[in-house]
Amino acid sequence: MKNALFMSCAILIAAVGLSACAEQRAENLPPGTYKSRSMTVDSAGTKREKKSSTKVTVDDNGDRTVEMENESSTDPKGLFNKSTTKSKTVIESDHD
Repeated sequence: MKNALFMSCAILIAAVGLSACAEQRAENLPPGTYKSRSMTVDSAGTKREKKSSTKVTVDDNGDRTVEMENESSTDPKGLFNKSTTKSKTVIESDHD
């Protein structure tokens, strides 16, 4: 039980750290929509899936808006024990 709690905390910390890095890179992307999806299954049968979408827009004044949506799902082997986390981040920057 302690190992599962420790592992969950470690995954959460890593995900937060990686999303902070992704925010920095997303601000430098050219306008458009970017999507990614990954899925892994470990030896115990736990399925992990991550979907992310980034939309970069620039208005007539040159102001940039970055909208990032992330969804992470963990589905351990068995019934009715899937957990999903969703987040949305919006970064707005002025052209100045």
